Amino acid sequence: MNKIKQYFTIFLFFLIFYFLFKYNFILEKSVNNAFILWISKVFPSLFLIFILNDIIINLNILDVVSKPFNKLFNFIFKTHNQSGNAFLLSLISSTPTSTYVIKTMTEQNKISIDDANKLMKFTYFSNPLFLYNILFLSFNKYIVIKIILIHYLSNIIIGLIYRNTNSNNVNINSNNCSKNNILTILPTSIKNSINTLLMILGTITFYMIITNLLTNILNLNILNSTIIKGILEITQCLNILNKIPYKSIIKEIIAISIISFGGLSIHTQVLSIVNDTDIKYINFLKGRLLHVLISTCAYIVIRNITI
Repeated sequence: MNKIKQYFTIFLFFLIFYFLFKYNFILEKSVNNAFILWISKVFPSLFLIFILNDIIINLNILDVVSKPFNKLFNFIFKTHNQSGNAFLLSLISSTPTSTYVIKTMTEQNKISIDDANKLMKFTYFSNPLFLYNILFLSFNKYIVIKIILIHYLSNIIIGLIYRNTNSNNVNINSNNCSKNNILTILPTSIKNSINTLLMILGTITFYMIITNLLTNILNLNILNSTIIKGILEITQCLNILNKIPYKSIIKEIIAISIISFGGLSIHTQVLSIVNDTDIKYINFLKGRLLHVLISTCAYIVIRNITI
C-alpha cells in the first residue's frame, strides 16, 4: 500500500510538472493574481488583527477579565478551565490562527486535550473584516452582515450539538503571570504576523495555480470553476463571485457554504499545526462539514423569512 502511494505521488508530481510547462502562462498569471489579491484584500484585513491577538495571548489579558465568561462558557458547552478564553481568542484571531491558539493553550496547560479536540469543532471563524471587504464586492451591506452573522452563530449551534462529547474534567494548574510588556512583545508580534501572512500568501498562490490548471484542462464553465476554486481556497472564490451571471441567491448560497467549509487551503494549514500532537484534525473536518449544512440551511430559511 505504501509503494502504491509513493508511485501515485510520483505520477502526480510529474503530471503537474508537465502541465506547468504546457500551461506556463497560467503559472505566471496565477502568481501575479495571488499577490494582488493578497496585498489588496488579505494583508490589510489581517495584519493588525494578528498583532493584537499575539499581544493579548502573551500579556494574558483575557485571564484577568474573563473568569465569569469562562464559568458561563464551561457550563453551556461542558468544557473546563480556560476553554472560554480559547473561544474568545478564536473570535479575535480567526482560523488557522485559532488552531495555533488552541495548541498553545494546551501546551501551556490552560486547557486539556479533550477540551482542545472539542473546541476544534466549533472555533472556526473567518476574519469578519476580511469577509466584509471581500463580500462587499458582490453583495449589499445587508446580505454581507447576514452571511457573517450566520457563519458565526452556526459555530454556537455546533458547540451545543457536541457539548456532551469529550466532557471529562481535568484539573489544570498554570502560571498565568506575565512579565512581558507591549514594547517587548510588539517586535515579535509583528514578525509572527508577517510570517503567518506569508504562509497565507503561499497557500493562496499554490491553490490558485492548481485551480487555474484544473479549470483550463477540464474547460469548466464559470460556475463550476468558482465552486472548485472555493473548495480549494476561499479567497479567490469570493473575489470573483460578482462575475457569475446567476441570481443573487445562488451566489449567496455558494458564499455561505464555501466560507463554512473553509477551503482545503485552511484545512492544510490546520493539519500542519496539529500534526504530531494529540489534537485530531478529524474533529476540525467534522465541524466544517456540519458547519456547511447548518449555515446553508439557516441562511435559506432566514432569507425566505426576511424577504
